[in-house]
Amino acid sequence: MRIMFILTNKMLIYGGLEKVLSVVIDNLIKNSNNIKLICLSSNKESYDKSKWVDPFLKNKDKVDLFLIEENIHFKKALLRSFFGFKYNYVNFIKQSIRDFMPDYVIIVNNPFLISSAKKALKVNDIKAKIVYWDHAFLNYFLLKSKSKKFKSKLMGTIKLFLRKHIVKLHLKDADGFLAISSGIKSKILSFLKNAKVYTVFNPLEPYNGGLILRSKIPTFLYVGRIDDGQKNLSFMFNGLSKVKRDWKLIIVGTGPDEDKLKNLADFLGISQKIEWRGFKKNPYENLNEGVTSLLLTSRFEGLPAVLIEANQRGIPVISSNCETGPSDIVILRVNGYLYPEGDMDAFVKIINDVIDETIGFGTPEEIAKTAERFSEDLVFNNIINALKKIGSDQEK
Repeated sequence: MRIMFILTNKMLIYGGLEKVLSVVIDNLIKNSNNIKLICLSSNKESYDKSKWVDPFLKNKDKVDLFLIEENIHFKKALLRSFFGFKYNYVNFIKQSIRDFMPDYVIIVNNPFLISSAKKALKVNDIKAKIVYWDHAFLNYFLLKSKSKKFKSKLMGTIKLFLRKHIVKLHLKDADGFLAISSGIKSKILSFLKNAKVYTVFNPLEPYNGGLILRSKIPTFLYVGRIDDGQKNLSFMFNGLSKVKRDWKLIIVGTGPDEDKLKNLADFLGISQKIEWRGFKKNPYENLNEGVTSLLLTSRFEGLPAVLIEANQRGIPVISSNCETGPSDIVILRVNGYLYPEGDMDAFVKIINDVIDETIGFGTPEEIAKTAERFSEDLVFNNIINALKKIGSDQEK
């Protein structure tokens, strides 16, 4: 198969999405598929290929990079769509599409590119299938309509309606969808009830190291971006401050809200209980004293790889049951517990019960086994089978 990926602003970042792309692209190449990436970037540093991260650096011969003046913004996309001008990036991608002649065009995490791809295929008279692969963009985009900056709930409701309208206009131009969680599948079907959506999950890189045992002293772990907007770390800190037992929190990661959260920890009187380790290529190293549980308090996710990676190493998890992702991963009383997103009382109760050992988890070996559902080979086969089903559909 000849598969083209189109994405935006991902040349210099190595987060969860980039790890997934790396694994999927490597598997596609290994299985004799021809791959091309088109990246539309507003970051001028992207032109320095020596600064690229996986999968871009090792596959740089397969990348067509175009510098755009700005990111794709909601207001402009909405206006363009109402007046029939959805195809604002056709000129960037039409030559690459013509040269590559794809069988599939996979739009990664930005539905505003779907219509551009459809137009570029039409201009070149190419009959490729367009597939949208969402990695929590829809959750983030719609959640933004609930921002506190709106003067009234009415304004938030109007913006939510408009955001749903603009997203649906673009999603309608896709031939099929890859969903990384059952929640995202439901989200897409809420826009297009007859959409061809296939839940494929995300692939997990193999892990052959030892399992991490439980700590004798209650020790919790957070791994990820220090971003309070999505990860809701202020909720985590406030919740832990209400736990009147001995505990420790290890934080591995960096991000824009680190200083803000350190100040909050000082205000809450819990600074001495928090160890900030910064970014680590291997965030699970130097955990010799063990871990009680990994914590995730996110407002939204797609399919949070950090939960699966923790389980893979025998670490149980306590996570918000945000709209998509965690419920596909957490098996109650085996590899973790879920609490209703934003429910402080429920979060604190689980923490207390885990510390008091009134609730428990499976053994590290049992927990590690639950991660096998997301193995690289299984997910890769899911993706290939989904593409074949979308390709065999002759309705469009």
